[in-house]
Amino acid sequence: MILVTWGFVGFDGVAHMGEETRIARFAVPRAMFWSICINGALAFAMAIIFLFTLGDVEDILESPYAVVTIFLSATKSPTFASVLVGITQTMGISVSLGSVASTSRLTWAWARDGALPLYFAYVDPRHRIPLRSIWLPLVIVALLSLLNLVNYTAFSVIISLSTFGLYQSYFIAIGCMLYARLTGRIEAPWSLGRFGVFINAAAMVYTAWIGVFLVFPNYLPVDASNMNYALPINAFVWIVALIWWFAWARRHWKGLDAEIIDKVVADGDRDTKD
Repeated sequence: MILVTWGFVGFDGVAHMGEETRIARFAVPRAMFWSICINGALAFAMAIIFLFTLGDVEDILESPYAVVTIFLSATKSPTFASVLVGITQTMGISVSLGSVASTSRLTWAWARDGALPLYFAYVDPRHRIPLRSIWLPLVIVALLSLLNLVNYTAFSVIISLSTFGLYQSYFIAIGCMLYARLTGRIEAPWSLGRFGVFINAAAMVYTAWIGVFLVFPNYLPVDASNMNYALPINAFVWIVALIWWFAWARRHWKGLDAEIIDKVVADGDRDTKD
């Protein structure tokens, strides 16, 4: 149910735009928390509606566009089915915008802090956004999408690898948060309170469980054409990253810009006092 899972994608975009948000210490976690609650309720309702209006399962499995078949079965009208398809496309665009916001701000922050060329840290004075950091991931994704015209297996590997990488980033971030909670290093004005440890632990277990299935092949028997290469490619990326860290970055990269972090925290403290 890719349409249902779309409701949970892109919510972290606001976290990467914390430096552009007023009172980020309060606004960012609230936005993430309530977006998950609202989208979760809507996604659950959407899943129930899909199950009740599914129609013939065999027709859906044989259809090249299962969503269109479901909408036709539910509405009995090509016009209304087209309207629903348009709504789902709007959802996809919205999710994509959240992903672009996340990726571009990460790219910009890495460039600003010295992990990427400083060229991508440029902020356009007219639009007040990092245009170069927005265009870089867009161009890379567009080029990778062209693989679908040459070899769908290679394209499917990119999709699996991106999803697997996303879940790894969640696992690492939540793991750091859980460690901070257990060691008493949490200093946040807005938190999950005493439920935080259990929620973080459950999230890590769930993320690890989902990650296992993301690297499974989709079909049996497994051969070179349907093999899921996400795991070996991911392992290769980790090996290259570790080698790069010990060979160069550990001695040359100065780390995150602490001054920027202090300014974001001070903005929250100042607005709270006001």
